[in-house]
Amino acid sequence: MNPGQTLIQSAYEDAIKLLYSKLFDGYAAAGGDPAQVQQADQQFTTGVGLARSSRDRAIALWAQPAAAAGS
Repeated sequence: MNPGQTLIQSAYEDAIKLLYSKLFDGYAAAGGDPAQVQQADQQFTTGVGLARSSRDRAIALWAQPAAAAGS
């Protein structure tokens, strides 16, 4: 991995840690309510998908030559 990819991967890992923390908090707040548990699951799943696609897109953009990225 080049330095840019390493930085992007680190940011992705930070996002996943935050999403996990929010999932845990959601479960704790749900108190066993299935609807709230499902909402926490959905928010986590959506967040992970966004984090992955953002990471992949950022890595692809980083790899573009500087002239192509500016156009």
